[in-house]
Amino acid sequence: MEIAFIANPTAGRGRAAAFVERFAARATNLAIDVKWTHHPGHATALAREAKRQHCDVVCVAGGDGTVHEVVAGLMPDPIPIVVVPSGSGNDFASLIGCPVTPEALHAVLRDGMGVRFDVIDCGIRYCANSVGLGFEALVTKKSRSIKGLRGLPLYLAAVARALVRFDSPPMRIEFDDEVLAGENLLVSIGNGVRAGGGFYLTPDALPDDGRIDVCVVERMGRLRILSLLPRAIPGRHTDARGVSMKRARELTVTASRPFHMHIDGEYVGEFTGPLQFRVLDRVLPVLCRADAPARTMYPLERIL
Repeated sequence: MEIAFIANPTAGRGRAAAFVERFAARATNLAIDVKWTHHPGHATALAREAKRQHCDVVCVAGGDGTVHEVVAGLMPDPIPIVVVPSGSGNDFASLIGCPVTPEALHAVLRDGMGVRFDVIDCGIRYCANSVGLGFEALVTKKSRSIKGLRGLPLYLAAVARALVRFDSPPMRIEFDDEVLAGENLLVSIGNGVRAGGGFYLTPDALPDDGRIDVCVVERMGRLRILSLLPRAIPGRHTDARGVSMKRARELTVTASRPFHMHIDGEYVGEFTGPLQFRVLDRVLPVLCRADAPARTMYPLERIL
């Protein structure tokens, strides 16, 4: 079996690098090509190279950003991936039983079992887990300047910074057969259930159902945001005043003023649109632990 190991050497404060070294030292029966990322976008180029080299599987050691870049490099006809969660949020990895020890990764590769996830085509990029527009993406931007925190505490600190100054631009959101128009604080587009290291903004999303789950939050002030925040963490915000939950195969977003956007936790800038998002059904093969089925409506199947 030919394996490309794409790893962020700084992910998890060096834990990803240590994991790769331990795994490679024991995997004497596998052909492993370790590819270290050195700058933003590098994992995408390395994934394309792995695909050209006809590797059987890409192991991704890093966080949501590394997963995002690898998927971008493998699309539109990806080879299987397996994720070793090592980042600050690991929202994609939370969808599935990922190996966290070298022994568990050996077992996953040996068994060759997994699922096929949807991918969202965002026009400018592909998305594996979630897209955030507006306030959610502003929080992502603010989180990049905060050091020493990981996971949910990092994003809560970023929320505090984002609350200093934010906007709710007038938006037009066109779903399959419906239109929402109004001033919106945020639009969260979910292939998976979680974003921001622990916010279950689209708690009913399934990553293999051929649909995009969308959470639209209307314009509100700081006090209402703070009151809604504790409900948004466990996903109990869906029936709150000012929150609309939708599901669609495609949607288009247009705004009269620029809004921030992140894709899979990577801040990508400000836009007015129109931005189009459409689901690509079960195109991404993902290996996982056979003893920990994914949050999926489909059973595990043989991928390798």
